[in-house]
Amino acid sequence: MTPPHPPVGSPALLEVLGPRSRAAVALGRVVDPASIPAHIGGLSCHDAVALLARDDQRMAIRLLAGWLSTRESIWWACLCLEQILKWGADIGPPAVLTQVAQWVNLQDQAIATELAALTQDGKHVNTLATAVALTRANISPDAKHPVAPKPGLAHRMAALAILGASSPIPDAFRQPCLHHLIELGLDVAECMHLWVERAIPYHPGLRSESARAIFSTSGNIWENWK
Repeated sequence: MTPPHPPVGSPALLEVLGPRSRAAVALGRVVDPASIPAHIGGLSCHDAVALLARDDQRMAIRLLAGWLSTRESIWWACLCLEQILKWGADIGPPAVLTQVAQWVNLQDQAIATELAALTQDGKHVNTLATAVALTRANISPDAKHPVAPKPGLAHRMAALAILGASSPIPDAFRQPCLHHLIELGLDVAECMHLWVERAIPYHPGLRSESARAIFSTSGNIWENWK
């Protein structure tokens, strides 16, 4: 599908990485280098995501957000916030989530500009709106003095939106929730659940046999959500 108003030339729009790319590259899009676990940075993303999914789910979410393309990362965050909204948590105005999803579908700069004008009130959906705003080629309000966004900032905000929205989930449900969100991210990495069927060419994902073992059915409520 060809978007009617693509954000031509935006340095913020990053491509998806390969399964064997270093985890430090994916995580470097969303966290400061000093925050990357020493035992993870040198691994391939394929190996690192399975390890993190078991030991550090929040870092696994950051890795997935960084590994995906900008468009896929924001879309995955949309899916995650929608799931958390279904659970009953307050993510902010659902209408904003709809706008973000529309941007993913169309990549229309008019939508990105509208989202950039939102007040940052701490709502998690507004954090995701900021991710979209950071995809523009110029984030300066003064067109005569353009400022290009730093590559990766949109990915970082997408990860923050997911992590922030999942934080209020009670302890008894939080780990199953995070596992579910990671599972969604692994699906999106395999070009599943896209905004439009076959919206992008298929690319190899990150799911491994070890990841499948981690995410075996446990019967928790998250697994039944579609």
